[in-house]
Amino acid sequence: MSKPAQLTTLMILKPCSDKKAFNEIAKIEQSLTITDSIKSGELIVSQGSKLDIVKEIIKIVEFYLEIVGKKMEKYQIQILSGDLYDKFRNDTLEDIILMFKMIRTGDLGKPPYSESFHEKVMSYVPMFFDHKSAERERLIEIKKRERRKSINNPPAPQKMSDEAYAKFTELENRLSNPIKKNREVFSIKGVLESVDQYLDNLPETCQKLSNSDLKYEIRRTQYNNKTAYEILLQEEQRRKDDKHNRRRKGNKDEN
Repeated sequence: MSKPAQLTTLMILKPCSDKKAFNEIAKIEQSLTITDSIKSGELIVSQGSKLDIVKEIIKIVEFYLEIVGKKMEKYQIQILSGDLYDKFRNDTLEDIILMFKMIRTGDLGKPPYSESFHEKVMSYVPMFFDHKSAERERLIEIKKRERRKSINNPPAPQKMSDEAYAKFTELENRLSNPIKKNREVFSIKGVLESVDQYLDNLPETCQKLSNSDLKYEIRRTQYNNKTAYEILLQEEQRRKDDKHNRRRKGNKDEN
């Protein structure tokens, strides 16, 4: 019997009123980690329309305001939630909950001073992404070590059963006149090593891709190579942050 599907954060929050949503968010954030978000979180962009998701982000923002005792106008909360959607659309709702928790606990450090609460929250976003990126790199390195260990220490071959041996013998007897030709021997170890090399080089090689090629590679790897997909998403976010930082620097220079 198949296991029931695990409830996502969106599925938990959607039917909740504001006060009940606060209780659910409090439960979620108590045990939530960035590792959980990276490994099992669902991308916001894949979970529904922007309007539907922003409604749930509003509940997360209101929960944070309630905890820290701050007040914002309703329209200000809506604008902030929309901006957070745009920044986190390729990440998860869990990431937004985690960011606010880390702001509250001081784990993200201090951002540049800002009089506007909206700007202050948004200035934490790249700091959170840097933190998440470092954690993702750590997980990728662990996976690499595990792959190398499995390659260098393969499991012992199992003994062939009597039934399998009989079938093998029958097949061997049938092939009395095999066609001899040069051919490349298929090697599992060779395939795994080539995959490892691809992933090792990807953080550098993906920087040379055009934006359109990068988007294509993201779509191509989304469902068949989670590690590559995460690396490519990280590169896409880096380009967005670089573009944003250049624009901000240009505005400062003009002033």
